[in-house]
Amino acid sequence: MTRSWTGDTTIEHVESPRPARQRLLLHVLYTPVAGIAPREPLVLARGETPVGRGVGPRGLSLPDDPRLSRLHATLDVDPAGVVRVTDQSRNGTFVEGRRVQSAIVAEGDILRVGDTFLVVRAEPEATPDADLPTILGRAPSIRLLRALVARIGPSDASVLVTGESGTGKELVAHALHETSGRAGPFVAVNCSALPETLAESHLFGHVAGAFTGAVRDHVGHFRSAHGGTLFLDEVGELPTTLQPKLLRVLEERVVLPVGAVTPVRCDVRIVAATNRELRRAVADGQFRGDLYARLADVELRTPPLRDRVEDVLPLFARALGPEPAELAPALVEALLAHTWPFNVRELVKIAREARLRAAGDPKLGLDLVQERFVVPDASPPASVGVAPSSPPPAGSRAQEVEAFTPDRDALVALLSAHGGNVNAVARATGRSRRQVYRWLEAHGIDLAEARGAR
Repeated sequence: MTRSWTGDTTIEHVESPRPARQRLLLHVLYTPVAGIAPREPLVLARGETPVGRGVGPRGLSLPDDPRLSRLHATLDVDPAGVVRVTDQSRNGTFVEGRRVQSAIVAEGDILRVGDTFLVVRAEPEATPDADLPTILGRAPSIRLLRALVARIGPSDASVLVTGESGTGKELVAHALHETSGRAGPFVAVNCSALPETLAESHLFGHVAGAFTGAVRDHVGHFRSAHGGTLFLDEVGELPTTLQPKLLRVLEERVVLPVGAVTPVRCDVRIVAATNRELRRAVADGQFRGDLYARLADVELRTPPLRDRVEDVLPLFARALGPEPAELAPALVEALLAHTWPFNVRELVKIAREARLRAAGDPKLGLDLVQERFVVPDASPPASVGVAPSSPPPAGSRAQEVEAFTPDRDALVALLSAHGGNVNAVARATGRSRRQVYRWLEAHGIDLAEARGAR
């Protein structure tokens, strides 16, 4: 979480949590027998960690997967915290859908051994959390979001919830209201659906005779939410002519209905949401900076589903409904490989389609919804590194790996400029940590040596 100041308003921005003390965890996402039943992750210490059906207590033992070898693969953590997987099996080891002999496993990569799916995560040693049943997930970013909602909810601070479409911004708004202790109602308004000529009346109300068709008084959304929470969804689409009037209401806590001469006091807590970059809209003159500052006493960001891979399967199972269903490994692989451009909303639609097409079959296969996905390529193994294959199609995680790679000198310069910090290089280039690790792999750069050379 970072803070910035606009005038006398402090704005808190919530991003992916990266406290200083972290540990590497190996999460089991799916096994053939247990399915998606959650289990405690394995802490990856420095050195080798064996994975297979018959490994010792220091490794990850998975006896319920018949396609696993006794020693299927090893994960080696070097002093810089870089994880490398080495295949020891006949059936192969896959990273992000690619069969490998030896390859770096970056944070967030999906690892497949047999019919078992794993993910490596760099997580804080202790992430705060709160009991908010409407905000689901176990990813660190979701746990931190829940904790912040529980902490901010009881305050009167205006909250701006940002994030991509389908990431659950309205669920966060509901949770803020439920934790606020306010006795009034929760009223939701879609600002993008307000007709510009009637937007003022919809929000602030009007008196009878104020305009043609106003045959009776109308209280408007603000007064309807008196004592409670007003949720302004898609606030970035608010007509520019209405923005100064909304600012006045937020500053003075009174509304002036259209056609009225006497303001009406209104006690409303404002939660707004947008998938637009409002700071850019302010810079472009499309949104008032003073209104942005008033809306964003606190700014919370809902993480995209592609950054919460450990939540994909539990959310999918929940969306299937109360009747449990077994997921075929091919469907599991497709779900985990998908980049989810429309986030949880897309996941729910796919789950519903799979359930309807299954017609009561207790096992769901990829064939039910295959057109929705790009299936990861599984090429023959190469002698070293990631096996060659055809370019991955759009929509797959593997496509990100194939993005433009800076030359070696440019990458070394980036590492030097950012103190060898992979997170900082990822932010500077606008790419993911996974992709930075792929660049390191492609150029044969040893991160520990690069850091030591500074």
